[in-house]
Amino acid sequence: MRPRPPPGRRAPPDAQTRPFLSRGDRGTRVRFLRQKLTDQGVSTRVDGVFGSGTTKSVKSFPYVCGYRGHDVDGLVGPRTWAGLLDRACG
Repeated sequence: MRPRPPPGRRAPPDAQTRPFLSRGDRGTRVRFLRQKLTDQGVSTRVDGVFGSGTTKSVKSFPYVCGYRGHDVDGLVGPRTWAGLLDRACG
């Protein structure tokens, strides 16, 4: 059984769902994405808005982490989530 978050707080989104995210998205999943980018050394403000700053951070992520040969489009899909959650930069 999964532990419940404290009253008044939401649990972070389940990383296994790995939702497709793009500019204009908002909410807890975007906040989770931005925290993971920050954890991997990509400078970004951790809020729940996928705007131009998040797009720039997502585009820089492959270069910061040394992942070459991937299309850089500013969208968050399976490859981006794999890099953020399954591997560590640095």
